[in-house]
Order: sequence, then C-alpha cells, then structure tokens
Amino acid sequence: MLQVLFNFLSTRALNSSPEAYLGLGIVWATLLVAGIMSILSRHWGWGVKVAWLIAIMVPIAGLAAYCVFSLFIADYSFLKMFGVGTRKSTYLKIRTAKQ
Repeated sequence: MLQVLFNFLSTRALNSSPEAYLGLGIVWATLLVAGIMSILSRHWGWGVKVAWLIAIMVPIAGLAAYCVFSLFIADYSFLKMFGVGTRKSTYLKIRTAKQ
C-alpha cells in the first residue's frame, strides 16, 4: 500500500501528464480570480487590499491564509464547535470601535 502511495506522489513520466497540470492550473486560476474579486469587493483601504493581493499570489499558502482570515472575519459561530472563538464579545468591541 505504501508503494502505491509513493508511485502516486512521485513525478515519474507515468504520473505526470500535461492534462493533469492543465487541470491544476485551471483550478488554481479560478480560485485566484475568486480571491481577487473577494478582496476587491471588501471595504478596506488600498494598502490592505494590495497587501492581500500580493499575499494570495503565493500558490497554496496565500489562498489558504486568506480563506482562514475570511472565515474568522465572517462568522465565529462555526468555531464554537472546536472550542475556538469564545471571546467574540471582545472582538466585536474592537471591530465596532474601528468602524
């Protein structure tokens, strides 16, 4: 079973095909466009927008960081299942004071 996993993850010519790379590129480009549109639609200053636009250009980590950030900004209720986000009132006081 371990050998099958290694064969799947290896970059031998058998496993790498142009269609697979094209599909991954299309998926990444679609997610990147969605991230860019999301950032541009937020009511932030241009400096923050530019910083996030630069950050999401990192192929995996940038989009993942923006996704986690968006989840924290959007809703804390889903985090209660995991025991995180119990200090919502403090966060809301800070956030409303800035607006």
